[in-house]
Amino acid sequence: MNKHISLSLPFFVLCMNSLSRKLNEKYTKVTIQRDAKSHSTNHLLFIDDLKHFAIESKRIFKKIQQDINKKKSATNDACHEDTTTILEGVSVYKYLEIVKDSR
Repeated sequence: MNKHISLSLPFFVLCMNSLSRKLNEKYTKVTIQRDAKSHSTNHLLFIDDLKHFAIESKRIFKKIQQDINKKKSATNDACHEDTTTILEGVSVYKYLEIVKDSR
């Protein structure tokens, strides 16, 4: 085995996988209802999922006391210019540490 390979990430994933299975066994799923839409989820409800059910995403961020970091957010959609950086032309950005371009 290569001595330069870190085991911390695989160990973390193994532990989280085991913990996740235990939580799924013990607790039932929760259903989020909004108008005609509903979504069933377990303990893995992420903000990206939750904001789809919010009437207004700004309101939900305020409610849970979270801020959008404009420096770390980018889009080519001008309707979000108050909360994100607008990508002009061809720009490079990172998503989950993967370099992408705006095309």
